[in-house]
Amino acid sequence: MWGAHGLLAGALPGWRARPGQQALADAVREAIEHRGILLAEAGTGTGKTLAYLVPALLHGERVIVSTATRALQDQLYRKDLPLACQALGLQVRSTVLKGRANYVCHYRLKRAQQDGLLDSRRAVQELRQVARFAAASPDGDLSGLAGLDENSPVLPLVTSTRDNCLGSECPDFRACFVMKARREALASDVVVVNHHLFFADLALRGDGVAELLPAATTVVLDEAHQLADIGAQFLGSAVGTAQAQELARDAQACGLQHARGLADWPMLAAGLTKAARDLRLCAAGEAAAPGEARARGGVSPRPGPARLDWVQAQALPGWGEALRTWQGQLEALLGALLHVEEAAPEFTRLAERCREQQRLLATWQLGPHDAAAEQASAGEPAASGAADSVRWLDVGTHHLRLLSTPLGIGPAFSALLAERAQAWVLVSATLTLDGSFRYARARLGLGDSSVAVQPLDDAQAPRLRELRVPSPFDYAAQTRLLVPGRGFRPADPEHSTRVAELAARLVAANPGGSFVLTTTLRAMGRIAARLRELLPPGRTVLEQGSEPKAVLLQRFAADARAVLVGSHSFWEGVDFPGEQLTLVVIDKLPFAPPDDPLVAARLARLEAAGRSGFMDYSLPQAALALQQGAGRLVRGEDDWGVLAVCDQRLAATGWGRRLLGSLPPFGRVETVEQAEDFLRGRAPSQRGPAAQD
Repeated sequence: MWGAHGLLAGALPGWRARPGQQALADAVREAIEHRGILLAEAGTGTGKTLAYLVPALLHGERVIVSTATRALQDQLYRKDLPLACQALGLQVRSTVLKGRANYVCHYRLKRAQQDGLLDSRRAVQELRQVARFAAASPDGDLSGLAGLDENSPVLPLVTSTRDNCLGSECPDFRACFVMKARREALASDVVVVNHHLFFADLALRGDGVAELLPAATTVVLDEAHQLADIGAQFLGSAVGTAQAQELARDAQACGLQHARGLADWPMLAAGLTKAARDLRLCAAGEAAAPGEARARGGVSPRPGPARLDWVQAQALPGWGEALRTWQGQLEALLGALLHVEEAAPEFTRLAERCREQQRLLATWQLGPHDAAAEQASAGEPAASGAADSVRWLDVGTHHLRLLSTPLGIGPAFSALLAERAQAWVLVSATLTLDGSFRYARARLGLGDSSVAVQPLDDAQAPRLRELRVPSPFDYAAQTRLLVPGRGFRPADPEHSTRVAELAARLVAANPGGSFVLTTTLRAMGRIAARLRELLPPGRTVLEQGSEPKAVLLQRFAADARAVLVGSHSFWEGVDFPGEQLTLVVIDKLPFAPPDDPLVAARLARLEAAGRSGFMDYSLPQAALALQQGAGRLVRGEDDWGVLAVCDQRLAATGWGRRLLGSLPPFGRVETVEQAEDFLRGRAPSQRGPAAQD
């Protein structure tokens, strides 16, 4: 099957046998046969996608594959899965299942067309574009609509959420794209989902994954290094100004359509919208200088602190009064909705949304001990209010969210795996630190003494097994790693300037494309500005936030020597093979900010247990993030390039050398001149066969 003369070699042009790929495939097959749990790290270029798809398909029963993003979901469904089926000569019924926000909602589209609330010509044009797409599309998946900005104000108007979906009472229920996708998923042999949908559905039982699980023999969780962070988002609770504004907009539209004159719907909607906006302004009033927000953690540029904890929120001037006003506006709207509830089924759903927002706001505002006591008395789980969770604010330029997030998903995730007899395959290119899965197991609740972990060749076949497959790439020959010595201290006020100057020298010597990855938005702006000063006028410098991400990536791909300066969004999930990307510069080690509410709470919990927050959380997190950033450089067997990490701590401290050891075995250079020579010495060449991933 996997050898140079096997079935796959005969079916796939350019096939190369990889022992690591076969080892991973054998481990997946064994996990499926024994309904086991496999935790596997497969280095870049292993061909992990085919390694888990082939044994899962050959087993012949239902498979659920979940990956980190919708883009990877589409790649799996449109490219990798058909390739595997073709190679095996199998006809498999498959489907891709996404969250509601990815599908056009017929009912909301019609109402948006009738309401006439759009205030720009571009929005009107986009609405017409969506209407034409919905009339012709077989699945209503908006990823198939080219040219529509992912931040378009039209999207919330033409898609549904769990809050505003009318379910079986919707007049367009039979034609619903979401329901069609769920029906197809239930009838499919292979279903491709994403981690956001996987965890959201398990928490709320809303979009079909929970219905699929019992009949699935195998569940593959690809990009498993993201599971803990994504899962935490959905096992807590959140309420925000966007939900309030959407509720106000829906209530006004429904009221004017079904109960005109029975309440002052525009006034009620305006009151709720203003109350939510005023609460956000309370937090925005404490804003720091623009660009201070941190980049890691998915925070976008904004002119204020990205996150505040509960105590900081209570200290905001006018916070308590603004929150009470929001509650009062919800109460007023609820009274009006109950008065006309019989007029249309939408009013019942709107009233439920009012009550849910009231409950979430009240629970969030309670003191920590009061919240835990209230949940205990109500018999509710303590995930959103007790000591094992943290309440915090996410403050943006146009939104504010009040969140309660569990400090870990271990108990919930391990319980899920324990109660299901399926095979679970958790795989990623970055799961270990110092060659050990200990940190990954701990975050996923798989590290307690009740779970036996043995090598894969152990005859007793315990349920949880581990496998580490190194990358087949020759990093020592293909790459060079530069860690500058003295003068590159991240705490130095001039650090970003020095990074930009070093990057400019390397970029000038580089015949291909360049990435400069930063850990803060402020550093990103400074480095991009300095690079524009240092590089020749014709050298393109692209900066995250200046244009939509998709546009930036298209421009980078079209310019053979472009430089892209970006933060969190570009540290992983971005692939440019060959000469498209031959230089990656990282400004400093990617430690999570210790004053972030979630990070601070996790560190405090570890310290309270007598452990080291730095060694047991901060360092492993930085190691995984560094591996992801470094992984942008080499994506295929003939790729090459230079990685420069501009943080002298990487080579000068004991813990830094641990991080260094977590990277692939790059060839080392000691000076900038040596790195320049390596770049100049690599003439552009014909790109060889790409990695099988």
